[in-house]
Amino acid sequence: MRKLRLATLALCLGAVTTGAAYAQAPGYGTPQGPPSYDDDRRYDDDRRYDDNRYYDDQYSPRHEVGFFYDELSPYGDWVMSHDYGWAWFPRDVHPYWRPYSDGRWVNTEYGWTWASYEPFGWATYHYGRWAWDPRYGWLWVPGTVWGPAWVSWQHGGGYVGWAPLPPSVGFEVGIGLRLGGFNLSIGIQPHHYRFVPERSFLEPRLSGYMVPTARNVTIIHNTTNITNYTYIDNRVINRGVDLGRIERVTGRRAQRLHVAQTNSRARTEVAQSEVRIYRPDKQKLDTVRVASRTNAGRKAEASSGDRDRDRPQADRRNGSEIVVAPRAQRAPQPDSRQIERQERSEKQDLQRFQADEKRKVEKLQQQEAAKARAQGDRDQITKRHQAEQQALQQQQRDDAQQLEARQKAKRQAALASSQGKKATSEADRKAADQQRDKKKAKGQQPDDKGGTQNKKPTSPAPDQG
Repeated sequence: MRKLRLATLALCLGAVTTGAAYAQAPGYGTPQGPPSYDDDRRYDDDRRYDDNRYYDDQYSPRHEVGFFYDELSPYGDWVMSHDYGWAWFPRDVHPYWRPYSDGRWVNTEYGWTWASYEPFGWATYHYGRWAWDPRYGWLWVPGTVWGPAWVSWQHGGGYVGWAPLPPSVGFEVGIGLRLGGFNLSIGIQPHHYRFVPERSFLEPRLSGYMVPTARNVTIIHNTTNITNYTYIDNRVINRGVDLGRIERVTGRRAQRLHVAQTNSRARTEVAQSEVRIYRPDKQKLDTVRVASRTNAGRKAEASSGDRDRDRPQADRRNGSEIVVAPRAQRAPQPDSRQIERQERSEKQDLQRFQADEKRKVEKLQQQEAAKARAQGDRDQITKRHQAEQQALQQQQRDDAQQLEARQKAKRQAALASSQGKKATSEADRKAADQQRDKKKAKGQQPDDKGGTQNKKPTSPAPDQG
């Protein structure tokens, strides 16, 4: 019956997509309560959002990810990932979006600090980790240790590159990064990086200078991993790229800015002498129950997603439903025609981007081929270009498949949130019934105002003898 309701609702939205989903979901709503994220269990229960538990704080994603659920819900959706539990991806972004792309690098007392232009950047680039998922693409996993950025650095051959650190990489106060045997040079795949010419590193909007991702398979071999995080005077320091080198290459002085707090979450503000970033108080961060494991470094293999990427499409956990949470801010019933138009527009946007990327790659390859003199150089260039073309084709297939999965998740999240009021009322009623039953069992009686009154024991009658 539950699957039938889901199918009917999906048809009303015009959501006819199949096959892209996870079979795993945590056992929320079971008598044992939500699972602990301190073990390595898989999420094999195929339950979905169509019952009331997601609207009850005890069983909703809010119970696990805390205040981040409400803060990020206006900008993205929460899905159940295979390896990391509840994770988040942004909603109204380009279909070819990547983390750490819309913003700039600034020099601060914390080292290189990412100044994001996105309204969710205060959270997703300074707390937690990003995981590359073969189904959805990039997913953010919550954490509570603040850093100027959480990235792996590559530098050399005239390029600087950065990639999100995976959840398997933790950070320990007083020590630094906890790799747990993870090799940044091997474990982080070339397509995870964003590269820019080092002369462009200080530009105020780096998205216009990023090299096509397909070129990464060539660039990565001419760079060295220079990731360097330390902890000094109660601060996480992101050294990474050598400051003096950048200033010499760019011919500009990278002024050291002061990191200041602000109440605005809209974007990171870069002023003349400071960079303003919103930081929540400790009380809010303490609500994030899954943070301890993310901060320490999760045990799930960061490379599992890349192994899935190389598997045949039919072997990528097909045949089950996407597990998605309702949005914290409930919206009116979505209009199917509007959703269809938006999804068509996203697909067209992706196609235009992919065509543009292909033109850029081919132009760069033609320029390199024209400069080759010796036959040996031409042979090496041909091999590199073939690898880049293969990477481009794989990237375009992945982007199209991930867009489809994200669109389906967004439809389900919107649908679930539109049903939230009814579900919340039902959950409140059940919670009240349960509370009343518990109090009765303790010898309490509900009063007329919905409270309780203790039963007074009856005194025995005086002895008349």
